[in-house]
Amino acid sequence: MDVICKKCGHAHRFKIEVTDFSGFVCANCHSYFKGKTVETLTYVKEFSAPLVMQWATLGESVQFKRNSYYIISKIQRFTKSGEYGNEFVGLNANQDDIYFSDGVDYTCALHTIDREQVTLLPKSNSCKFGNRHYDLEYTDEQTVVYAEGFIFEDLESTSTTLTYIQTVNEDRFISQEFIDNDVQYYQGIYLEDEGYYKIFDTYNDYIARKEGVGTKLRNIGVFAVLLLAVLFWVLNWGQIGKDTYKFDEKFPAKKANSEFVGASFELKGNKPKKLVLEGISESKSHPIQLMIKLVNEKTNEIIESGTAVHENNDVNYASGLTVDFCRIQPGIYHLVFVTSSTNGAADMDVNFELTEDYKLTYGGTSYTFLILCLVGIVVLVGIFRSKILAIKNKDFVARAEGLGYFDILKFDRLGVALVAFFAFFVAVNLFVNSSTDCRTTMRTSNLEDHTYTGSRSHYRRSFYGSGGSYSGYGSGHK
Repeated sequence: MDVICKKCGHAHRFKIEVTDFSGFVCANCHSYFKGKTVETLTYVKEFSAPLVMQWATLGESVQFKRNSYYIISKIQRFTKSGEYGNEFVGLNANQDDIYFSDGVDYTCALHTIDREQVTLLPKSNSCKFGNRHYDLEYTDEQTVVYAEGFIFEDLESTSTTLTYIQTVNEDRFISQEFIDNDVQYYQGIYLEDEGYYKIFDTYNDYIARKEGVGTKLRNIGVFAVLLLAVLFWVLNWGQIGKDTYKFDEKFPAKKANSEFVGASFELKGNKPKKLVLEGISESKSHPIQLMIKLVNEKTNEIIESGTAVHENNDVNYASGLTVDFCRIQPGIYHLVFVTSSTNGAADMDVNFELTEDYKLTYGGTSYTFLILCLVGIVVLVGIFRSKILAIKNKDFVARAEGLGYFDILKFDRLGVALVAFFAFFVAVNLFVNSSTDCRTTMRTSNLEDHTYTGSRSHYRRSFYGSGGSYSGYGSGHK
């Protein structure tokens, strides 16, 4: 069956004979004609192009439940609730029709049933079809905004649809539609989205375009990760590299209240950095207090760590030591170890010896925040990727061949979200690097054994005598 548009001359060819229609819409120029035969079609108006993608192609053959149908009609409606919905009419060789319908949150297939088969239950929003009950769930007023092919209603009038959902199986429903001062009934079944869209040939083209958009999104994600790493490197330039110095010093004295000057060392660079001391301190005397001073040999500036109790243990006199010196300028320095009695007693002559085995680390940057932000950027892009490639946004993805990176960044303000993320990352880094609100701290911990300078993992080693008996002595310092 052929239909030639009386306005643009476009030929529409159908492999099936269509009768009992009330109009026709040209797929080429979108002209709407009224008439019950091809010869009597009369021009009414012209539709604008559809605003929401329609999967079906006029005249194509589709398979549904082992039956073949030809698409003879495409209609797009706009509901009073502000949503678009598509309807495609299929017809087979036995003149049996089927209706495919999809919207923002549903896909379904329907077929006509006689109104005598549906019983509306009085004084309740429900109906009965066969031996099943259906409850009224949705009511919508609809206006046709686009159409193609054969038409079976007045496209200029408004229709009302009432949807009754089966109480036993919510995938099945009855649709009551008021069209052209008449009422029609349809039995429908909701379908899984992808299973529905696979009915139409254009879905395969969509999958290929979807892969193209997915590739661009992946490229955006890779670029965002690399940009984040570069920003971290630039913002922390001069802080990332670190120098390490190791010392093993012994200080003998005759009094517990003493000051011991360590060896000089040079902190290189051009920016202030954190200086960390990690090591082991030994005092072969009664418990004492320990303070560490960092002295700039050029300016004579002194930075004190605060006083901590040097806890001697009963095995090796060792105490773990960690000092964080805040934002130290480059220069030449030495450490001063200040000891004093813990009980405030008079400073008496003793055979006192302090051993300091430690390392100094100058510079270095924590990568925790960077790692968290890298994970965050991957999650952010992943969330937008899921949204963009979701079937409900098929209209956007279907334009993949004409979509550039800027178009993708504009989708749901993905670009704005990325800019805000990077601004947050830069702001935090600048705040951390410029903040002067920090202080020098010292922490000590009891050691029962150790694994040499700077180790933070300590343990007690037991010795066994003959026969496996415990000797009660631990290891020494070295």
